[in-house]
Amino acid sequence: MNRNTKTILGISLIIFSIGLAFAFKNSISPYLTVTQVVERGEAINVQVNGTIVPNSTTYNPETNTRTFLLTDGKTTIKVIYRGAVQNYQEGIPAVVVGDYKNGVFEAEKLLLKCPSKYQAGG
Repeated sequence: MNRNTKTILGISLIIFSIGLAFAFKNSISPYLTVTQVVERGEAINVQVNGTIVPNSTTYNPETNTRTFLLTDGKTTIKVIYRGAVQNYQEGIPAVVVGDYKNGVFEAEKLLLKCPSKYQAGG
């Protein structure tokens, strides 16, 4: 390889590495508790772990929007999620992924834990 080819290859590798780092950084969403999110005041692209508060859910079938409260036992936030949900139950642990602004969490994803693991045995 001549010197120009090596230089171009080196620069290309550096640019590729920088692009990969930015792409990876934007895909990372840290886990936070409900309390940590509220303390921040605003949080972008985070995962929040908590429990769906019983009797807090409202559902609008026209917009496929579910609004509910999520708690970590200390603090509670309002969550709005638009999309299909299977096995939704109140009182079970859940993880929401999205943004927290103006006191409301706009969830892009709603991940529900297996409800049978959290029911009292008979």
